[in-house]
Amino acid sequence: MWQYSDILMDHFMNPRNVGNLDTPDGHSEVGSPQCGDAMFLDIDIDDKGRIADIAFKTFGCAGAIASASALTEMVRGLPIEEALGIRNSQIAEFLGGMPPEKFHCSVMGHQALKAAVEDFRAKCDEINGIIGELGIEPVLIRPGRVYLKAGDDIDAVKKALDERLERKISVEVR
Repeated sequence: MWQYSDILMDHFMNPRNVGNLDTPDGHSEVGSPQCGDAMFLDIDIDDKGRIADIAFKTFGCAGAIASASALTEMVRGLPIEEALGIRNSQIAEFLGGMPPEKFHCSVMGHQALKAAVEDFRAKCDEINGIIGELGIEPVLIRPGRVYLKAGDDIDAVKKALDERLERKISVEVR
């Protein structure tokens, strides 16, 4: 039997940030072929590029659940690049250590975060491309909202986004 720290067991028995976000800015689904674990991760990014909210669902062992819970606690409020810099060893350390046989569990959370950020960036790039075709430079783009400068043709942007995307985007002046 593996020896787990009290902190790891607390995150396993009382995982933080479990669930999903209603309209996440980024979403990912990853799995570990090594042990059959799976994880879904949602993130919301604020206007300053920080992880404002994060939620996960996972199917796996105590190490996988605790690692996902720890990761969400560690990255909430961090700028994207700083959050992506969190390493598996830091997750294990945050949990008071992990048995070597379970260290791979901490890898899945990092993979899920990276994939969710890639999803977020792809959605923003898609929106930016559509708006760019109209010759408009947005103030800020998020997967669910776009901020334009006063005087920009908001109706044209809304129409172009509605025609090309399968989701609603809020378009506002900032």
